[in-house]
Amino acid sequence: MAPRLVFILLVPVFIITKTCNGASSPKFPALLIFGDSTVDTGNNNYINTVFRGNHQPYGQDFPGRVATGRFSNGKLVPDFLASMLELKESVPPFLDPTLSDDELRSGVSFASAGSGYDDLTTVASGVIPVSKQTGYLKMYVERLERIVGEEEARRIVNGALVTVSAGTNDFIFNFYDVPTRRLQFNVSGYQDFLLNRLQSFVKELYNLGCRIMAISGLPPVGCLPSPNDCKI
Repeated sequence: MAPRLVFILLVPVFIITKTCNGASSPKFPALLIFGDSTVDTGNNNYINTVFRGNHQPYGQDFPGRVATGRFSNGKLVPDFLASMLELKESVPPFLDPTLSDDELRSGVSFASAGSGYDDLTTVASGVIPVSKQTGYLKMYVERLERIVGEEEARRIVNGALVTVSAGTNDFIFNFYDVPTRRLQFNVSGYQDFLLNRLQSFVKELYNLGCRIMAISGLPPVGCLPSPNDCKI
């Protein structure tokens, strides 16, 4: 029987399993992260864009008080999730040239700050649209196969917890700041457009071997640290 695609809610019952001797073991072999600044752990440091969080005041509460490229004063959700899953304490960006084989095996982030499901969102910034992040997943799988072999690489990707977080930038950049898409769609129409893009993305992830996915919804778009400060 072909593997099933499983969507899960992140609740404690999924986090840790117990072995027969009572010791805990990771529920998932790896974390694979896609999306925007909410989950980008530093990929934008390695591409040609001004959208970077590798400077103050970012990172003031990160271990070592280092600005890593995370658009946060400290860790991001993928980092806390990796710790809860007992995989590691933080999730590295896939584009980090110093990424070790051990780090690769237990998961990486392919996300890019400023990204979105709509490719138009990233035209001006030069960041990596969500639709292109699967290209890095293919590179990840190829490298993983060289490290652990094809069968084990397939097991890791099939069992990995895949998380996707994006969509806010699409509305901010294309519907409110520069209303390009507002000339084509009303709000409901643009929502449908983005959902179709997300559906295509999920299908591509499935075709590449991903089976367990958690996809976050959009939060209310309120006051954000942006030039125009408050959005509605």
